[in-house]
Amino acid sequence: MSFDHLQYPIKTLPNGDRLNLNAYRLTGSAPGPHVYIQASVHGAEVQGNGVVYHLLDFFSKNEFRGSLTIIPTANPMSINTKAGTFTQGRFNATSGNNWNRNYQNLEEYPEIFSPKAWLESLNLAEETKGSIRKKFKHYLGESLKKLRAQKSEYAISDDVKLNLTLQHLASSADIVLDLHTGPKACRYLYAGEFEKEKVVDLPFPFTIIIPNEFAGAMDEATFMPWVILSRNLKAMNLENLDAKSFEAYTVELGSEESLNMNEALRDAERILSFLSKRGVLANDFHPTSSFEPQRAGFLKDYKTYFAPIGGLYEFTLKPGDHALKGQGLCKFLNFAPLEGAKELGGILEQCLGEIKLLEEAHIINHSPSAVVSEGQALYQVLEKTWSLK
Repeated sequence: MSFDHLQYPIKTLPNGDRLNLNAYRLTGSAPGPHVYIQASVHGAEVQGNGVVYHLLDFFSKNEFRGSLTIIPTANPMSINTKAGTFTQGRFNATSGNNWNRNYQNLEEYPEIFSPKAWLESLNLAEETKGSIRKKFKHYLGESLKKLRAQKSEYAISDDVKLNLTLQHLASSADIVLDLHTGPKACRYLYAGEFEKEKVVDLPFPFTIIIPNEFAGAMDEATFMPWVILSRNLKAMNLENLDAKSFEAYTVELGSEESLNMNEALRDAERILSFLSKRGVLANDFHPTSSFEPQRAGFLKDYKTYFAPIGGLYEFTLKPGDHALKGQGLCKFLNFAPLEGAKELGGILEQCLGEIKLLEEAHIINHSPSAVVSEGQALYQVLEKTWSLK
């Protein structure tokens, strides 16, 4: 195994210091897939760093095929921005943009990226699936370089620069794993609809199946070029060269602002089990114990409950729970009914309320704070799920 430490400058600070992305490249003893793994694009989502540690420890001791690019802290701007004890993780403190929504949709730049025109430039009679994949990776990387140059004509914002850098680093991969967490959450995945038959190999308890569309996140930014390529191949009656063996997943590892190394070891085992099935590990992988049952549901059935009133909330259902229609979801306390009251009798009980489930669901995450304003997201739940095993 060879190991390389790579640095990519992403921002110069007012005092002259530079922020860099630190990437680690591991190369195995035999050919195989290239795997790209990043963590902490949202700076407060640090559980992925523990997972990265355990993955690096495993690959330092075990033979593997192919190569890996691993970026433990994919956003040094975010993880280093603190407000008291809280990490400004999800949004750029200057622009307000979500750090995971600034990846670029190459389909919007047909003068730079046109899989149809690119395919027509090849002698397809001489191409194989393998040669198409290799050449398309190169074409994808060059397209992102051209887009970076175009975006930099009047300089480039820090969030777009970061996301384009990460997107380009992932462009040579066969598998992309973007490690995140929820607010207060269980373990779950986002997977493209084209991957719904494959996701059983990545043994996390819940999977949310998203449309094969671009919505700004890393998984979509990396899988959509391959989906578009496959559509063009199909239109040309070349389905035998289908390129959809590419995979990209957003992996949600519990709750933000929290690191648990024992749980990170279990998360790493889930990923290693998946990589074993993709031919990355040279030997069979045996986890320390069996994994939980897996369930999946579509994004349209991933529902958000918003606070109907501001107040202090007690979350009575926890992430991972299965609950029935009508079951109590949370309780709230708000002292507004006491304003102007002359006595407490019959009024005090109006300060308490309860929100109940509208449909049977699995609880995926809830607000990390009991202090909630009207209209703020309280819970996200997954309805109408099915078993993957």
